[in-house]
Amino acid sequence: MTDRPIRIVRARTHNLKNVTLDIPKHQVVAFTGVSGSGKSSLLFDTIAAESQRQLAETYSTFVRNRLPHFGQPDADRLENLPASIVIDQRRLGGNARSTVGTVTEIYALLRLPELTFLGRTDFVVLSCTPSCSSASHCQK
Repeated sequence: MTDRPIRIVRARTHNLKNVTLDIPKHQVVAFTGVSGSGKSSLLFDTIAAESQRQLAETYSTFVRNRLPHFGQPDADRLENLPASIVIDQRRLGGNARSTVGTVTEIYALLRLPELTFLGRTDFVVLSCTPSCSSASHCQK
């Protein structure tokens, strides 16, 4: 596996206007922005669609016909894409506080380095809204 970053050249899907960027591998990367800025277009309609399309090409025709069909994203070039697990934006089930991390159980694994570093096993997790300005607005 190559350590070169994922490279997207001139993506034009939906709100994206000739976006070119490099995304580092082996790091947690967050895409933020106002509503309508193209976050979902970049992730779901460009990167995830191409990754899933490339993965589907490795299967037999029989299997490919039963998989979801992803079109070719509108971009000049996508390089160094790894196989991806795409988790949709719709509700995952569970309660209203369920997240991708809690549903996939990766949340517990993400806490381990912090706990080991601190030498502690007791902790409090705060869940805040992006506009949270004080602890009184946060939920434990």
